[in-house]
Amino acid sequence: MERSDSEGINPSAGNDQISIDDGGISGRVKSVASSVKQKASTLPAMLADGLEAGATALRQRRPSPGGTPEGTSVAVVNDSSIDAVTDTLATGMQSSAEWLRDADIEKLKTGVERQVKEHPARSLLVALGAGYLIGKALRR
Repeated sequence: MERSDSEGINPSAGNDQISIDDGGISGRVKSVASSVKQKASTLPAMLADGLEAGATALRQRRPSPGGTPEGTSVAVVNDSSIDAVTDTLATGMQSSAEWLRDADIEKLKTGVERQVKEHPARSLLVALGAGYLIGKALRR
């Protein structure tokens, strides 16, 4: 079947069925973007609070002079190596929390972008390795 010249191509023929309210969609997108940005800005503070709480909990669970940590019924041998590891871990968690509170997210983002542009293969391998480890940890 051939098309006659009188039929022609109507540029608005397909646009009748799709009606997009630009104000409504763009308003929703802006609202969602604002919400995501707000939640992302509070994420470092939440992570820092969690790390500090974990460090505090580790320090409180150390064996007391009586031989048992507070809130437990199991006697733990007072071992200086366990105390040293616990203290090192708690200190690391505390310093990570401080770093999160002081970190400039924009500077961090710029640094990551630069690393990905300069070393894409290494960045991909690091991302794959991190994803694998996170996947293994979440499966347990």
